[in-house]
Amino acid sequence: MISVIIPLYNCGKFITRSINSVLGQTVKEFEIIVVDDGSTDEGPEIVEKMNSPLIRLIRQKNQGVSCARNKGIKEAKYDLIAFLDSDDEWDTDHLETILYLYNKYPQCGVFAASYRMSLKGSIIYPELNPKLPFSDDGIFYNYYEVASGTSLPINSNTYAVRKSVINSIGGYPEGIPTGEDILTMARLNAVCEFAYSTKATSTYYIHNETIKSVRPVLKKDPLDRLFYENYKISKHKKGARLFLSSWHKRRMTRAITQHEYAIGFEHFVKAFTIMPFQKKLYTSLIVSVISTITGKSMIELNNMLKHK
Repeated sequence: MISVIIPLYNCGKFITRSINSVLGQTVKEFEIIVVDDGSTDEGPEIVEKMNSPLIRLIRQKNQGVSCARNKGIKEAKYDLIAFLDSDDEWDTDHLETILYLYNKYPQCGVFAASYRMSLKGSIIYPELNPKLPFSDDGIFYNYYEVASGTSLPINSNTYAVRKSVINSIGGYPEGIPTGEDILTMARLNAVCEFAYSTKATSTYYIHNETIKSVRPVLKKDPLDRLFYENYKISKHKKGARLFLSSWHKRRMTRAITQHEYAIGFEHFVKAFTIMPFQKKLYTSLIVSVISTITGKSMIELNNMLKHK
């Protein structure tokens, strides 16, 4: 049995699609916990009108997506917990793939699959570099190394975790404006192994209509300290130092594309200091500058470069 947690905040336009993608799974043994994080639109009412015995709607005042996910974790009945954003969707075999990994790799704490991104009507698959140590599925021993590349191999829609494991890291970090999902995966990889399938079983929608598109750039981001703390306990793992440098690379990119050039330069220096010969640092710098000039997104530009 699997507990599926869907945080909801002003996504009435998309929530039916999200929930229906769970109800349509080939695996039928699950519960759906929708945590409404103080929505001001019709989203919660849409969920109530679905009137399914598989769905529980929990309401709370607006506290952020991490608090909503943590509330769902607390309320979950089952040991295996999966997450889905309220504006994204799963393929019908997503949970089937997760359970396949769960049964094949019982020594792991996280079970994840690949995904696709939908941007302006185009489908883009994540570019994973360096490559995975397997072709179809296996244990993701070099997660930090791969997650330091252009695309993240796992996002919040694509994985399930043992409840005991995510509780051991304190759940999702609260009071964080952005990047909470990246940090959570990093913390999980510090305490357990990941089982992974290269099969894409979910779609991540990139648009400007939901709160997840609003990613502020802060000069003093509390996540910086948390990433350094995680490095201290994970530096024995392959790629951990590269991953720490790549966090500053991502911060640099976001700052430049939002015209916060001083913050961007500061993070370039930090990434350079940690790992000066990281090729992706320099290509990301160039692409982010081009993105600022042309108005094209980083994902669009990286996809164009990949196909040249």
